[in-house]
Amino acid sequence: AYTEALSSRASGSYRELEEEVRLMLTQMLSTYETFLQANVLEFMNGSVVVRGEALFRGDAPVPTNSHLIRTIVTEASRGRSIFSWQLDPRSVQSSGFSLENLDPEKLSISLTVFQLGRSKTDPLERLIGKVTWSLSALYRVRNFTFTRLRNLSGDLEITGDVYLDTIVHADVAEVLQALTALATCSVDLTSLSVEGKDSPCVWWGSLPALLTQHSCLASSGARLHLQVYPVSFLIT
Repeated sequence: AYTEALSSRASGSYRELEEEVRLMLTQMLSTYETFLQANVLEFMNGSVVVRGEALFRGDAPVPTNSHLIRTIVTEASRGRSIFSWQLDPRSVQSSGFSLENLDPEKLSISLTVFQLGRSKTDPLERLIGKVTWSLSALYRVRNFTFTRLRNLSGDLEITGDVYLDTIVHADVAEVLQALTALATCSVDLTSLSVEGKDSPCVWWGSLPALLTQHSCLASSGARLHLQVYPVSFLIT
């Protein structure tokens, strides 16, 4: 609860809470390579309203306001606070953005479709529908757009962006698992990759598949690492 002591930067209550808030924000935002520092500007009445700022390097890509809010809300929603207070995820705001008007989250998807390099109009429409259908069980899908198409000797390499309405960062491992449904559209699952804010490696073991996460980041995005069994036979 707010007390008058929190209005004075010289008070012990202010300094203690300031340190705790800075520590929390630093832990939440340290996944950004360009993050430098979190500062508390003031505490205001209304339960306790924190007005602060996050500093990032200006010579490199930085998160959008929506991306920043999602990161804070994602971490806060995990409920792992070590302090006597909790951050209310519904209250997070930044430069006019809040949970009510976030920009959609963008994930980049890359894949290869077998033998789609020559006649591709109808199959591509089907693929868009399948991506949307696969992910709609997890998130509200705003749209999926292609950013690059490349013919590979009859196969088609596709890169596209999917836009999701979500207040927390999309779980890339869950997205990858959902997209395995694209196998019915002749998608080569070994080529499938998804890149978001955090792209952990996702490993699939022997059948039945067991999904586990490893804490590694890949600039090319997260991939399904499949255990491949060689098969050969004779057709007569």
